Amino acid sequence: MLQTFTLTTATLKEDSDLMNPRNSNTGFTIIELIVVIALLGIIATIVVPNLDNFSPRYKLRSAARTVGQTVAWARSLGGGIGREYVIRYRLEEDTIEILLPPEEDEDPNMDFDSRESLGAETLPNGVEITRIVQPDGSRDDYGVVDLVLDKYGSSGSHIAILKNEDDQSIAVYFQAILGTTDYLAGEEAEFPQW
Repeated sequence: MLQTFTLTTATLKEDSDLMNPRNSNTGFTIIELIVVIALLGIIATIVVPNLDNFSPRYKLRSAARTVGQTVAWARSLGGGIGREYVIRYRLEEDTIEILLPPEEDEDPNMDFDSRESLGAETLPNGVEITRIVQPDGSRDDYGVVDLVLDKYGSSGSHIAILKNEDDQSIAVYFQAILGTTDYLAGEEAEFPQW
């Protein structure tokens, strides 16, 4: 037995009423869901990076990233431009800064104190630079420490040891020839002896 259906305009009108968005009273549209997810993503990108200041451990990690990125930036400037840059640590002030090379018309042996700075990066409150370790084994525990990053990228290796108020420490290990920055745990980080 074969059934036949007759399609009428009344049937089409009723079906089209079901598809009309104004007739739907419940649920969310895809556009509304996309907007809500986008807003949550924007809020997360604002809130999550600011969590560094809530915990001493995260402050320490943030400070280590700041030191590592500043040193890497100075090295890339020196190698890219082919000039000598200086990294200056002020241990009492817990700052790191990049000193620019002398201009073409200035004395190439200009004193570091006379050079222009790109501005000091201050570490977060509660984090201090406790020591700078040089490749020859010397250690600087106070004062101003200047490290020359030459145009060939072969000088300036050092380890900066950072400590927070909970006595946790991270060592930022910069290897000039390779241009790498490693983050090591502990206060007793040293250069490998070959």
